[in-house]
Amino acid sequence: MKKLVPAIFVLSLMACKEKNDDKVKEVDKNGSVETKVHIAHLNDSLDVMNTEHIFWVKNKDVKRVVRLDTIPALGFTNEQGENSSGQDTTLKVRKNYQIFITVN
Repeated sequence: MKKLVPAIFVLSLMACKEKNDDKVKEVDKNGSVETKVHIAHLNDSLDVMNTEHIFWVKNKDVKRVVRLDTIPALGFTNEQGENSSGQDTTLKVRKNYQIFITVN
């Protein structure tokens, strides 16, 4: 029983290890839709979201749909950092959106 507890602990740690099995290194261009999403800061109050869909059929880019949307900026946050002299300082940086894509 004493040997079983550490073995279960090690196995449960290995099971919790995050895997990126869903990460794609190359798009299958035989028949697919590739989507790119990018958000850029426009000014203090607005960001721009660029969404691009590329339709691939038989290894050919048959259509591209690009959409630009103006969205509210998330504002600023303070973070600790170093200036060019190596001194610790508080920096005011823009907050970034998190992007989640759901596929049905």
